[in-house]
Amino acid sequence: MRFGDAPPTEVWTYNGTVPGPLIEANMGDRLVVDFQNDLPEATTIHWHGVRVPNSMDGVPLMDNAVPAGGSFRYEFTLKDSGLFWFHPHVRSAIQVQKGLYGVIRVRGLAEPSSDLEQVLVLDDIKLRADGSISEYLDDASAMIGRQGNTLLANGVVHPLLRLPAGGVTRLRVVNTANARYFTLGAAGLKFLVFGTDGSPYAKPFEAETVMLVPGERLDLFVKGPASGDVELMALPYERGHMTGNASPLAVATLRFSGKPSATELPAEPTDIEALPVPASPSFRIALSEQAEAGNIRFFVNERQWPDVAAWTPGAGVSVFEVVNESEMDHPFHLHGFFFQVLSRNDVAEASARRVWKDTINIPAKSSIKAVVRFDEPGRWMYHCHILEHAEGGMMGEVSIP
Repeated sequence: MRFGDAPPTEVWTYNGTVPGPLIEANMGDRLVVDFQNDLPEATTIHWHGVRVPNSMDGVPLMDNAVPAGGSFRYEFTLKDSGLFWFHPHVRSAIQVQKGLYGVIRVRGLAEPSSDLEQVLVLDDIKLRADGSISEYLDDASAMIGRQGNTLLANGVVHPLLRLPAGGVTRLRVVNTANARYFTLGAAGLKFLVFGTDGSPYAKPFEAETVMLVPGERLDLFVKGPASGDVELMALPYERGHMTGNASPLAVATLRFSGKPSATELPAEPTDIEALPVPASPSFRIALSEQAEAGNIRFFVNERQWPDVAAWTPGAGVSVFEVVNESEMDHPFHLHGFFFQVLSRNDVAEASARRVWKDTINIPAKSSIKAVVRFDEPGRWMYHCHILEHAEGGMMGEVSIP
């Protein structure tokens, strides 16, 4: 493949494209994927955000890595509507970087209306001068995660997206990058932040900029101008270790054209169920990092995976706390379940921001408390979704009988 003006790049793909094929389905459908691994090494497919049986989650913890030349049938019922994605959970920092990721769009019974719905898959890759993908991890990349020198939107460098003039566009956005935080803004436009990972917000809200951490999704609505081009930009964000010392980068050109539309932004969704909060103590997950003489390590509760003691809450509703003791932000991802944030830094979350999450940013020196319902048995992972951090030890396990 060719990315912008770079020489041809050898990539790894699902069905020959980067991103992989968009899987379209309806809530309640049975999804069957016959997977053939023609790579030179083992791999899996993890269905990020999709509530699946544990045996379908695609992590080597269940000893279900698919060897080179092997095959596996993934089969499960889609319980939730929303935008989800899939990627390997074996050497993911390399395999995702090489192009192994794709998107699932699952429609519900009552989808909000728009003039156009546009899926936007954000990524960055680190290319050498000869077009090859750099697998080298220097100290800076080991600390902050591998940030690429080439931004991609739907697998293309700076694409042109045609949107309806004066109309309403629904942007379904996912951040598939190894480590880059995408803070998006477009001059003169406001986003209606309708939903995120697992549901709409209890009360959608307007924002001039929005941020997606690696693994996170946003459901946005934009009412465009009567005509003209607007640049969608990735703006600097300081997530620690001088990462904010960067220039804005162009992601895509939004071209508004055509006959003006009278479509209005969607109304508020129905109420989001609030999980009950049990009286039992919360489980504490402490994230930390250490750099000594060029050796950079990441920890959960002062241990590195696989030596992190399992969390064993039992089936039912549980409260957990994620405490970021480090000097940089970490995106926390829980496999198999959605959770609801109860508080941030001990300040209660507003009911208007109630939403189902599976991936959330934990800023440096901060904490969240959240509530989750464990209703599927098995051994489930949680980890930082900066892929180099997860592979560097910032990963743990929830064991549900």
